[in-house]
Amino acid sequence: MTNLSTTQRRAQGDAAEQKFRDWLDRCILPHMYVEQSPLTVPKGLKGEIKRPDFLVGIPTIGTLAFDVKAKTVYDNSIIIDAYEHRTFMNFETFFNMTVWYVCFPPTAPHACHLFLNRDLATLPVSKRRGEASIAVPLKETVTADPRRDFMAVLLSAISLR
Repeated sequence: MTNLSTTQRRAQGDAAEQKFRDWLDRCILPHMYVEQSPLTVPKGLKGEIKRPDFLVGIPTIGTLAFDVKAKTVYDNSIIIDAYEHRTFMNFETFFNMTVWYVCFPPTAPHACHLFLNRDLATLPVSKRRGEASIAVPLKETVTADPRRDFMAVLLSAISLR
């Protein structure tokens, strides 16, 4: 396991967000980046709600929320913070909007993994490095190539299971 500095992790996250933005631009999908400063959360909900990174308008369907991550795969799983999952569940409840994770492994330039925040509710929570976390097995995600059409990838990720 590689220990990256905060600056390195931030740079990887910024690169993942730019890759997602470029993907949406190439597919001509309307999207908005959600400003992440603490001033954009009401005082009474601080620590109880998390904002996604992007809102994407899907023509004739509506708006979906996406949180973009640069995530290394460990033991065929992607590790998500349990607190983040809970605060995204609150976002979904308050805004009646689905949150998707889009995870770009830093060492795989043509891969990303998509999965729904709500699907994490069925997975066990465990402690990693003293923090409650959820290991999302890769088999529970849709692995996609961001060079493909975004809508085709999204539709393949939608499942009624």
